[in-house]
Amino acid sequence: MEPWMVLLIVLVVFLLIRMPIAVALALSATLVLLWTEGADTAVQLMAQRIYGVTRSWILLAIPFFMLAGTIMEHGGLTRRIVAFAGAIVGFLPGGLAAVNVTASMLFGGITGSASADTSALGSLLIPAMRRQGYSGPFSAAVTASSSCIGMIIPPSIPMVLWSFVSGVSLGNLFLGGMLPGLLVGLFQIVICSIISSRRHYGERQPFSIKTVAATAKDGVLTLIAPFIIIGGIVFGIFTPTEAAIVAVVYCLFLGMVVYKELKLRDLPAILLRAGAMSAMVLFIVAGSTLFSFVLTLMDVPMLVTEKLLVFGDSPTAFVLITSLLFLVLGVFMDISVIILLVGPIIAPLLLQIGVDPIQVAMIYMVVLAAGLVTPPVGLCLFVASGISRIPVETIARESFVFVLGILAVAGLIWFVPGLALWMPRLFGY
Repeated sequence: MEPWMVLLIVLVVFLLIRMPIAVALALSATLVLLWTEGADTAVQLMAQRIYGVTRSWILLAIPFFMLAGTIMEHGGLTRRIVAFAGAIVGFLPGGLAAVNVTASMLFGGITGSASADTSALGSLLIPAMRRQGYSGPFSAAVTASSSCIGMIIPPSIPMVLWSFVSGVSLGNLFLGGMLPGLLVGLFQIVICSIISSRRHYGERQPFSIKTVAATAKDGVLTLIAPFIIIGGIVFGIFTPTEAAIVAVVYCLFLGMVVYKELKLRDLPAILLRAGAMSAMVLFIVAGSTLFSFVLTLMDVPMLVTEKLLVFGDSPTAFVLITSLLFLVLGVFMDISVIILLVGPIIAPLLLQIGVDPIQVAMIYMVVLAAGLVTPPVGLCLFVASGISRIPVETIARESFVFVLGILAVAGLIWFVPGLALWMPRLFGY
C-alpha cells in the first residue's frame, strides 16, 4: 500500500475515534514520517516545519483579531453595534432578525472571526429574539448563518490564511471581500424578512432619523474601526498584523477610556479566552502544515495537480470542480484545515488556467462560509447550539435556506466578476 494511502487511512481512523483534529493531523503525519524516514529524520523534519510556521508574521494577526473581538464583547462595543443596527433596519418585517444580520456585518468588520461573532452576538440576540416571539431554532439559525459574513467581509482570518498559502496580497483579498460580504448580508436580510412575515415573527420599530443619529453618535467610534483597519492596510500605513494590534489597542481604548465599561480586573479573563481560541486555530495550523508537508514528500500535490489540470482548457469547469471540493470538505473539516491543506495545491494553478486569483479566492471564501453552518463540523452551528441549548441538527434544518443564499452569492461572483474585483481595481489592483 502506498504511504499516502496509509496516511489518509490513519487520519480517518483518528477522526472516527473523535480525536481532536489538530492532534489527528499532527499524529498521523508523525507516524508515517517515522515509518518512511526513520526516527532521527522524522523528528528533525517535524521540528523544522512546526517551528517555521509558528514564526509566520502574517499568522500573528489571528490572535490579535481574536483578542479584539473578545474585548468588544466585554467592553460595550457589541451592544452599541446592535443598537445602531436596530435603528437602521429594525423597521423591516421581523426587525430583530434583520438587526442580527446587520450587526454581524458590522461586528465581522472588526474581528474577522465568525465564531467570535456567533458567541458575542448570539449571547445578546438569541434571548432577545425569543422574547419577541421568534422560535428558538430560527433565532439560532439566523445568528449562526449571519456570523458567516465575518469570514467574507474584511478583515477575515480565513483570508489571512489564504494569503499565507497562496501569496496573494492580503490587502487585495480584504478589498475583494467587501461587496460579496455585503451581498450575502442583503440576501440574508431579505430571507429573514420573508420568513418573519410568513410566520408572524417579531416586532417592527418605526424608522426614525433621530434614533439613527443618536445610536450613530453613541457608537461612532466603534463603527469607524473597520475603516481604520482596512484603510491602514490598503494605504500601506501598517501591515495586516500591525492592523490587528491597532484593533486591539483601539478597542481597549474605547472600552476602558471612552465607554468605561471595561475594567482592569476584566483583562485576565479576556486574555485567557482569546488565548484559548487563538491556540485552537494555531494548533490546527501547525498540525495541518506538518500533514501537508508529508503529503508533499509523497508527491500527492503533483498527482492532484495532474488530475485538476485536465480541466485546464475550461476555467469554468475548474472553478466549479474545485468549489465543489471546498463545499464537500467544508461539511467535514475545519475551514482553517481546508485552506492550509488544499490551498497550496490549488492556488498555483489559478494563473495557469487564466482566472483571476482574487475573484476565485472570493468564490472559495463564500463557499467555505457555507461550511460553517453545515453539520457535522459547522463551527457556528455548535456555538449557536451551546448558547441556545437547541440541538445542532434542528438549527441546521432552519439554516438550510441561508446556506442556499450564501451559495447563490458564490455563483454571482463567477458570473459578475466586478463583485470581487471592483474594489481592488479602485485601489490600483
